Amino acid sequence: MNLIFDIGYNVGEFSQTCFIKHPNCKVIAVEANPSLYEISQKNNQNNNLLVLNYLVSNKDNEKLDFFVSPYATGVSTASLEFMENSRFTKGSKNLPEKSIKWSEPIKINTITIDTLIENHGSPDLIKIDVEGYEYNVLLGLTKKAKHICFEWHEEEYENLCKILDHLENLGYNEFGVIGWFDEGDIFEKATFSDKGDPYLEYPKEFFNRKDLEIEKLINSERRINYGMFFAK
Repeated sequence: MNLIFDIGYNVGEFSQTCFIKHPNCKVIAVEANPSLYEISQKNNQNNNLLVLNYLVSNKDNEKLDFFVSPYATGVSTASLEFMENSRFTKGSKNLPEKSIKWSEPIKINTITIDTLIENHGSPDLIKIDVEGYEYNVLLGLTKKAKHICFEWHEEEYENLCKILDHLENLGYNEFGVIGWFDEGDIFEKATFSDKGDPYLEYPKEFFNRKDLEIEKLINSERRINYGMFFAK
């Protein structure tokens, strides 16, 4: 891989995995949380890594509300729906209710994937991990790129269906799933990973959307199954 977009950079673990597996690649990373962005600027000594402070969305040059968890750097979002309905709020057998607290919203400038491509080139992989805001992010892509991977949670099934509709309209027709699944809920068309959303680890098999039968892995009220969804 030569060029990778890391949307939802956080503290940079995915990007660092990119450089381990593809030492000569370039990574364009986008992080909406200003505090994490500032840390990246202080720590980044890699000339092939560019970190930008934007909220990737479906339109450019807007200022949108963004919510940060003050006690969990790995969880922040622009999705009110995610804040209200996710496992972090409603709980599951693995998480208590309201396990995440949210700060007051901050305004963050937006950018689209289309603009990122226009500015930096077409990537070999677009990775998206934005806590329930993935659909809005992907609406900012209007032409098929190369490979895409994005985080999924089973309680976000309606959004997942809308994402797959959009990707199919762009010309994506091969899909694969890797993730952590509830005990006893092993599905032969998905790849199990004890890491849930492992970095740069692809599913073992890809299917067209109908044959993948992702609905067999989904129970929106359970709020446990999650992972990475791949499209190519």
